[in-house]
Amino acid sequence: MKAPFAYASTSCAWLFSLMLGSSAGLVQADEIQPVRIGYVNWSDTEITVKLATAALQDHLKQPVKLIMADIGIQFQAVANGNIDLIPMVWLPNTHKAFYDKYKDKLEDLGVLYEGRIGMAVPTSIPVSEISSVEDLNKPEVREKLGGKILTSEVGNGQYKLTVKAMEEYKLEGYKLVASSETGMLNELDRNLKRGQWSLVNAWSPHWMFSKWSLRYLDDPKQIFGSAEQIHAVARKGFTQQYPQIAYFFAHYSIPKADLESLMMDARASSSDQVVAAYYAANKARFDGMFEQGGQTASIK
Repeated sequence: MKAPFAYASTSCAWLFSLMLGSSAGLVQADEIQPVRIGYVNWSDTEITVKLATAALQDHLKQPVKLIMADIGIQFQAVANGNIDLIPMVWLPNTHKAFYDKYKDKLEDLGVLYEGRIGMAVPTSIPVSEISSVEDLNKPEVREKLGGKILTSEVGNGQYKLTVKAMEEYKLEGYKLVASSETGMLNELDRNLKRGQWSLVNAWSPHWMFSKWSLRYLDDPKQIFGSAEQIHAVARKGFTQQYPQIAYFFAHYSIPKADLESLMMDARASSSDQVVAAYYAANKARFDGMFEQGGQTASIK
């Protein structure tokens, strides 16, 4: 008589174990999955992304996973659904090639702030010497610049537009010296301290305009365009799955002066510190970015 009892005990133990496993699975299924936000290691993007993260975690208790990679990889990842959104798409010019390639798999959530890109020089260089990209063809200007155009990452949107500008303006004798944002600006700083000329691929908002006195060169052929708008772009289906988050990004904005100030302050402390302080001081404004018709946007 012992065998049936032993079998029954074993069966009950197995069933109990299965029930525990199923319960654990249900608990895991109920856990809030993190929204995956991709970003590039640019000063304005880091501040923008971390402020959004603070707002989402505080207001919605929404976990966030930040994923850093180059812009081309970010576009491919969001189009493939490997990340949920990227809040640093510069349109209509800078990232046009990437956007056009993947636009059928993307959702545009809205404009976060405005910016500008172009070639820039220190204001210590007389306007009479360089005022336009066309002036770069002057032999004496090319010599003083060492034939160098300082730029950040190879292959990003601005890099590609600069290659186009070199072709359109027939800038012979120049080469693009690419490194990173930090490397480019360190070289600019060294040249300024040595009294040497520099030509950089600049963009704003950026703390470089707070640290150094720079000016954009006129661009008669409009290769770099005029004002750019920085969009938050998500994968297809994101708004339906995360309506509250999509609504937030559609209403998320940062004043340009505030953003440049935050970027500059972060250099003296850290981006985490300045973001935490700014969010605490502006919490009511961020809360308003989740409101819809006087009510918090609800999940449908």
